[in-house]
Amino acid sequence: MANIKILRNFRKYNICIYFIVHVKNIWYTGKERRCGMDSGTALEKKYQKIVEVFGNQTNFYVDEVWQIFPEMKKSTLYWNLSKLVEKGYIKRLRNGMYAFNEWRGKKAVSLSRPTEYVKEFLDETGFDYYISGLDILAKYMQHVPEQYPVIVFIEKGAKEEIYENLTLKGIEVIAPTQIKKRYENAIFSGNNSIQVVLYLTENFSYNEDGLATTEKAFIDLYFAVSRNDYPLSLQELVRIYQNLCRLGNIDKKKMITVATKRNIQCDIRFIVESGFITEQAIEFVEILRREG
Repeated sequence: MANIKILRNFRKYNICIYFIVHVKNIWYTGKERRCGMDSGTALEKKYQKIVEVFGNQTNFYVDEVWQIFPEMKKSTLYWNLSKLVEKGYIKRLRNGMYAFNEWRGKKAVSLSRPTEYVKEFLDETGFDYYISGLDILAKYMQHVPEQYPVIVFIEKGAKEEIYENLTLKGIEVIAPTQIKKRYENAIFSGNNSIQVVLYLTENFSYNEDGLATTEKAFIDLYFAVSRNDYPLSLQELVRIYQNLCRLGNIDKKKMITVATKRNIQCDIRFIVESGFITEQAIEFVEILRREG
């Protein structure tokens, strides 16, 4: 009898343990899901607030984000940013610097119809290429010209085939050294044909989906204006640069790196650091040039 009683008590004990464990698991799982949902919702709200403030920028800094969440501890802010990176909302560029994962500066690019036509053709060729210059930076301009040459970089080995096929489609292909002459001829003669300036390259690091990064686009446009007489005034180029800086849509360090590839890093360093150069230093250089 004693053995039977012990067995019954043991079974009751097991049933109680089973009940407690499973109820606890159900409660814990439900709580975990609710916490996950609440955490996800809170995280998304923070992301939306970041987008509202920095949506027009391609990158932003931790200290800037902290200004819109002043009540938050910095360690908590870093945790939230790491979660946003983990979930794919943003990406970390370097220590303290982030960017929207949708690459907002790129998504906001709106190509002109002639450029769209050129891009569709280039997509069909299968060759590596990217469009740069004015088309990428047009939204930073006050007055976009009605007609302008499209700047395109193509792989060296594809030059003859692309040149021939663009010409067959009625597109005027221009060598970089002939930009000013060919553009002026088109304007004076009333020729509305699409003009494409072809640059040859073997480096396709600074583009995505056939469109140059903002830094690359500015460097290419600056090079075309300052070295090849591209039809854009320096004043307009300055406004583009000022708007890029004002909106935080350009990485100056990256811009200098890109400039090195085109051997114009001295120009770009001077532009980037112009705010730190004294009037005396500028005058000193002017004297050197006059007397050199």
